[in-house]
Amino acid sequence: MLKFLAKFGKLDRRIVFALLLAAILIPLLFSVKSHFYVDAATRSIYDYVDHIEPNGRPLMISFDYDPQVAAELDPMARAVLRHCFARGVKVVGLSLAPQGDAIGEGIITKVAKEYGKKNGIDYCYFGYRPGMTIIMLQMGVNVKKALPLDYYQTPYDSLPMMHNIHNYDDIALVLSLAGSTYPYSWIIFAGTKFKVKIAAGQTAVMAPDNYPFLQTGQLVGQLGGMKGGAEYEQLIVEAGYYHKSDIASKAMSAIAYSHLLIILLIILGNIGYFISKKIEQKK
Repeated sequence: MLKFLAKFGKLDRRIVFALLLAAILIPLLFSVKSHFYVDAATRSIYDYVDHIEPNGRPLMISFDYDPQVAAELDPMARAVLRHCFARGVKVVGLSLAPQGDAIGEGIITKVAKEYGKKNGIDYCYFGYRPGMTIIMLQMGVNVKKALPLDYYQTPYDSLPMMHNIHNYDDIALVLSLAGSTYPYSWIIFAGTKFKVKIAAGQTAVMAPDNYPFLQTGQLVGQLGGMKGGAEYEQLIVEAGYYHKSDIASKAMSAIAYSHLLIILLIILGNIGYFISKKIEQKK
């Protein structure tokens, strides 16, 4: 037994790499069931969306990010959209970041197809709108003037879903998905001025900066990084709004198992090193 443990002190690095590769690939390629602790900030968004009246005031999602951070933010968008469409909550989508234009359109149309939702009736997507803070302020007064045409160049008045949406009073929640400071602007120019509820989905590196806004209630909640997406996926699966966990849950499982493997190998490597030393001293 001691000789076996001693071998871990001189384990071939190729074996370490192979084990690490397996720990990453198996959760990504196969359904490995994992259960995540759900942060209070994530649950706050979930609970708020879960209490939005079906076919009532819509949820507005702003895709304020570019492809560099899509791996973290795309899963959040899909999970929230599935929650909305499964409950019959209408969605208004747009982007204040130029590169978020096509990202948002691709995600919202794909998820809408999963639930048989129709553009202009169950959801509307307006694409990129230049001006950022000007758009935020203008929507507080008149949404039609801020968003005269949708992504497909359809006039505002030709979208049945938008007939009763005039300003932020007719929006249940604004969710800004961003890898930068866009949520701060939403808080200042929409939340503080017009009293609309704001939530954020941020990359892991940006999420800690939002805790003061969570504590003051300026943010309803927050999805932080890949883990935030995985937590929301878990919540909608447990509630029966979707049938399986998506890529965020798989990625978090891969991260968790690879970290556990590394910790185990460090422990075994140290044990093997000290046992090898003792064997050498006896010799």
